[in-house]
Amino acid sequence: MKKRLLYQQVYEKLATKIQNGQLPVGEKLPSEIQLMEEFGVSSITLKKALELLKTEGYISRRPRVGSHVISDRPAAEHSETRTFDRPLIGCVMTDFDDTFGTKVLSGMLDEEEGRAHLLLKKSHGDLELEEKIVQEFIEMNVAGLIMLPASSKFVSPALLELATQKFPLIVLDRSLEGLPISSISTDNIAAAKMITALLFENGHQNIGMITSKSEVSTLENRIDGFIRAHASFHSTYQEDYIYRKIESVIPNSNVAVDTDITHIVEFLQARPEMTAVVAAEYNIALMLRQACEKLGKRVPDDLSIVCFDHPDQYFDRQSFRFTHIKQPQYKMGKKAITSLLEQIIHPEKIQKHIFDPVIIEGDSVHKRS
Repeated sequence: MKKRLLYQQVYEKLATKIQNGQLPVGEKLPSEIQLMEEFGVSSITLKKALELLKTEGYISRRPRVGSHVISDRPAAEHSETRTFDRPLIGCVMTDFDDTFGTKVLSGMLDEEEGRAHLLLKKSHGDLELEEKIVQEFIEMNVAGLIMLPASSKFVSPALLELATQKFPLIVLDRSLEGLPISSISTDNIAAAKMITALLFENGHQNIGMITSKSEVSTLENRIDGFIRAHASFHSTYQEDYIYRKIESVIPNSNVAVDTDITHIVEFLQARPEMTAVVAAEYNIALMLRQACEKLGKRVPDDLSIVCFDHPDQYFDRQSFRFTHIKQPQYKMGKKAITSLLEQIIHPEKIQKHIFDPVIIEGDSVHKRS
């Protein structure tokens, strides 16, 4: 016999109490804290049990009012319950734009058509807001979650709880090592190694890197790949060639773009021997180019620049294009939906999907003789 999940066990115990009159119709249920203590479960587990009771027509639930028993028998339909013919999936993104996220969402929406219903919210990189959104989705009784977490170092307690409960969950563009959580990402170590190697192959020796101070595995992996490329070309890696303090690109940041450009100017001025820079994000590459203008440097003649996640700019053929790493974002979005739907059926199926990056040649690399 298949083992009942913890939230299902709590649901059954509460339903039994309602059916035998221990919790009579019209009575308010004990507080969530009291119920968590009574059953020895987490907030997420309890909320799923209460949502199931609501779906079955036993209770009503209202914010700031609480849960009340409305029937001692399950109902096929209840006036407060909206049923769906397909799984309800929650998606939490830190943010998204044409550099990263828009195409991922496009892939999700195309793949979920006729197979699921997708709910989308943004956390803006705020860990507390991210936690709140996850709790809201759980209360809505979603069948699974797709997340682009705000951090890789500080994993949300809600995510840890979901992982221990084998709740269907997919993490995008992050590697949460050691955690039983399915993930979908590009091989960022290989990507950074490839794009840095391109600079070495074009005759550059003094190569810098500029990244944000965001604490996500994606950026750490890109730094790792940058360092590995130096080893592959038997070049001495210099720690002070990496600038990790860009803030304006971080969601919800209050730092002005001009402030970061000033810092980039100072970084380049202190290293006049540098002939190329790897920008960890497209918007950093834009700031880097503006810093070059302030210094009277030409791109790519005086400084070559490569980056990650360049927008396609299909209709602006006159625009300047950086040589860059392209991620298969559309495919990542489609895979997120298919993998999550599989996990809803088989909760124990944890998978790590890693896509290969490709280099797109642009106008920003100068070949040194």
